[in-house]
Amino acid sequence: MNDNPYASPAPTPEIFAPPIPPRAVVPAPQWKRFVNLLVDNVLLQVLGGAAGFVVGIAYAVSRDPAEGPISHSEEFQLNLAGYGIGLVVGLIYYAGSEILLRRTPAKFLTGTIVVAADGGPPTTGQILGRTLCRFIPFEAFSFFGDPCVGWHDSIPKTRVVNVS
Repeated sequence: MNDNPYASPAPTPEIFAPPIPPRAVVPAPQWKRFVNLLVDNVLLQVLGGAAGFVVGIAYAVSRDPAEGPISHSEEFQLNLAGYGIGLVVGLIYYAGSEILLRRTPAKFLTGTIVVAADGGPPTTGQILGRTLCRFIPFEAFSFFGDPCVGWHDSIPKTRVVNVS
């Protein structure tokens, strides 16, 4: 930088090289998104079932057999715990894998990756928003249409694209 007030102004870099426009983001095809849904759901069922099994065994071991059969209130509490376990497993599965790798295991299988809507890497906040939006009721129906962009993509402004 020149401190001389009488020096001619330095040209800005935009004069010589115009800024590069953002890369066009082309969403992955619907069939890849469907395969991602199926594979991720199977893996979530296995992980959630394993976590529920461990918690169930821990509950059974810690419960006094003299209490008799499980009451309706205990059954209700166990059902709530099961839903909570499923929610936590889903949050860890999606947020953990997409924050660390920008891909779930299913996305590795189909050759897709999560990007921000402008084509850059997504922020942690966008990934957390994506993960929470997956729990919106009937969210899977938001993928009907062209282009294939669901609510968990459009709300946090992310896309799933083919790995180039």
